Amino acid sequence: MQSSKYYGFAGALALFCGVAQAASAPAAVPAPALAARLAEFDGWVAQRMGAERIPGVTVGFSQGDVEWVKGYGYADLENRVPATARSSYRLASVTKPMTAVAILQLVEQGKIDLDAPVQTYVPYFPVKPFPVTVRQLLGHLGGIDAYRNSQVEQHFKEHKDTRQSIAVFEQFDLIAEPGTRFRYTSYGYNLLGAVIEGASGESYGGYMRRHVWGPLGMDATVLDDPDAVIAHRVRGYRLAGKEWKNSEFVDISSRFSAGGTRASVPDMLAFGRGVHAGKILSAASVAAMVQPMATRAGRLTNYGMGWEIFPTGGRYAIAHSGQQPETVTYLYSFPSRKLTLAVASNLERVNPEAFVQRLFEVVTGEPWQLNTYIVDAGAQRAYQVAQGLFEEGRAYAERTNEAYADAAATREAFTQINQQALAPDARAARAYIEAARHPAGGRVFLTAGASMARQLRDVGVDLNQYARGGALAFARDYIQLSQGIKAGDLPRFAPSFEQAIVTLAASWDRTAAIAWPAASVPIAARDSQLRAAFRGQRAYPDFVPELLDLAQASAARGETDAALAASRLAVELYPLSDRAHALQGLTLLRAGKTEPALAALRLALARDPLGAASPAALNLEAYRLKGSGAVAQGMAVLQAAVSLHPQDANLQDSLAEFYVEQGLRPQAVEAYRQALQLDPRYPGAVGAKAAIIRLGGETKALAP
Repeated sequence: MQSSKYYGFAGALALFCGVAQAASAPAAVPAPALAARLAEFDGWVAQRMGAERIPGVTVGFSQGDVEWVKGYGYADLENRVPATARSSYRLASVTKPMTAVAILQLVEQGKIDLDAPVQTYVPYFPVKPFPVTVRQLLGHLGGIDAYRNSQVEQHFKEHKDTRQSIAVFEQFDLIAEPGTRFRYTSYGYNLLGAVIEGASGESYGGYMRRHVWGPLGMDATVLDDPDAVIAHRVRGYRLAGKEWKNSEFVDISSRFSAGGTRASVPDMLAFGRGVHAGKILSAASVAAMVQPMATRAGRLTNYGMGWEIFPTGGRYAIAHSGQQPETVTYLYSFPSRKLTLAVASNLERVNPEAFVQRLFEVVTGEPWQLNTYIVDAGAQRAYQVAQGLFEEGRAYAERTNEAYADAAATREAFTQINQQALAPDARAARAYIEAARHPAGGRVFLTAGASMARQLRDVGVDLNQYARGGALAFARDYIQLSQGIKAGDLPRFAPSFEQAIVTLAASWDRTAAIAWPAASVPIAARDSQLRAAFRGQRAYPDFVPELLDLAQASAARGETDAALAASRLAVELYPLSDRAHALQGLTLLRAGKTEPALAALRLALARDPLGAASPAALNLEAYRLKGSGAVAQGMAVLQAAVSLHPQDANLQDSLAEFYVEQGLRPQAVEAYRQALQLDPRYPGAVGAKAAIIRLGGETKALAP
C-alpha cells in the first residue's frame, strides 16, 4: 500500500535540497576554497539521499579550530521538522569508545585493574570456567557471546536497569576461552558499564555526564529514554520497498553502555577531538586505547579498546560505526591530522561510511582509498606485498617519528619477505602474505614498511604525496633510493620484485588520474572510454565499486539491461577480481538468471574464498537488500549462498528469518532445523530452538 508520505525521486531530491541547515558552530569557519567545495558536497548529498531514499542525515567535520556541521532532509517526516546540526540521533555502537574512555579514566585513578577478573567490580556476574578480564572485554576477546535469540533480545519494549540488562546474558556459556577468539558483542560492553558503576560508585549515566560528556562540552549527549523529553530528537525510519515506514519501537536501555545513548553530530566531533587532544585521558592511556589487540594465536583483531583500528589508504585512523533501530552512525578520526568526521542518519541499514569518505575527500583533497587493479596474476603478488608495506608503514610514520624496530630486525623482515612472500611456491607465498601484518607473521610488513617510510622521509620525501601515488609509488621510490645508496647501507628487495614494482608503477603513473566517467554518460560510452584508457596497461584504477553502485542503482530503477551491462563490463575489465564476478553473479540473480548467477559466484569464490562470495559477504548482501525493501531479492541471494556453502549454519539461520518475515512457517522451521543439524552450538542456536517452538515445530528436533 502506498503511503501518503511517499515522495518520488524528483520530489525527494527537491525536498532534501530545500531544508539543509548549517551549524552555528563556535569554532572558526572553513576558508573560502573549502567552503566552495562544501557547497558542491551539498549536491552529492542530495543525490545520495535521493538514490537511497534517506529521510534525514547530519554530517560534519572538525580540524584544528575549524568545525562544519550540516543537516539535510528531515528529522521528522510527518511534521516536516528539518534535520539540523542540533538533531539528536541514537548513537548505537558509537557509545562503545565513550565507555572505553571511562574505563581508562578509572584505571588512571587506580580504581580498575585491566587484568582483574570482571567479578572484582561486578560481583553478581556469574563465575565462568575461565576468568574474563576487563582488558579482554574492551577488545571483544572475553568469550562473551552476542545476541542468541534476536527475536527477543533485539526487540525489548520495556525499560531495563543495569542489573536487568546484565541478566539478559549472564547465564550464557562462554563461546571460547577468553583471549582466543574475537567476538564483537554489545553484551561485553554492557558488562563494562557495570564495571564502571562498581568501580566508581556512580550510575553509568551519572559518571559519563560528570567525567566524559560534561568535560568535553557534550551537552546534547544523554542516555536514550522513550519517556524523557529530549530536545531535537529525530524520528527513525525503515524502507518497505520504496516506501518509508516508521521504525519499530525498541527500548534500547538494555544496551546502555554499548549502544544506549543519543547525541548530536557536534557532540560526536567534540568527543573525537577531545579524547585525542588529551583533555580527559593521559597520552599513555590514549596510546594504549588505539593499539589493535591480537588473539592468543597472534592474529590482529583490528580493534583496540573501544575503537576499530585499521590503516586507511596508508593513514593512521581509528573509527567506530553504529547501527540499530532508528539509526546508523559513523565516527572517524585521523588523530595525527587533528581531523574528525562524523555522520548520523535516521534511516536503518543505509551505509553511513560513504558520507564520511566523500567529506574526507572534500576536506583534504585526497582520495579516500586508491583501488588499483593489476592485470597479470603473477604481478598481483608483488602488488599485495607493496600494499601491505605501504598501509602499515606509512600509517605508522603518520602516527609517530619513532623507529618501529632496530636495524637487525628490519633486515630480517626484508629477508623473510624476499624468501617467503616472493617465493616460487605461489600458494605458500599467499599464505605468508596473508599473515605478514599479524604478530603470528612477525609483523614483517610493519617492520619493513615503517623503515621504508622513515628512510624516504629522512631524504626529504613528503609522505603525503602517496595519497595519490599509493603503494606502487611508495615501494618504487624506496627501491630507487635503496639502489642509489652504497651497497649494504639499506635493505634491498629481490631483483624480480624490484623490476615488477618499477614496471607496475610506470603503468600506474599513466592511468592513476583516469576518472570514473560522469553520471550522465551511458554505460556503452563508459565501456568504450574505459577500454580505450586501459588498453595495454598493467596497472589501472579498479572501478568495481563504481560499477557496483551503477548496477545496484539501475536494478533498483528496474533497468535490468543497464545493470547487467555494468556487471559484464566489470568482469571484462577486471577478470581476476572476485568482486567483479560476485557483482555479475548478484546482478544475474536479481534478473532471475539463477544458473549463470551461480556460475559467476563460483568464479568469485575461486578468486578469493574469503572475499565477495564468502558466506559472510553474501549474508550481508541479503540483509542489505532486505533493508532496502527488496526482500525477495535478498531471499534469492541467501538461497544461492546456501547452495554454494551448504555447511554454513548461519546462512540457514538467516534464510529462516527471511521465511518468518514472509509468513512461510514450515520453511522457516525446516531452515532452523538444518542450521542446528549443521552446528548445534552455532551463535544463533538458542534463538533457533526458541523459534522452532514458537513456530509450532516439534521439540524433539531440538536436542543437540
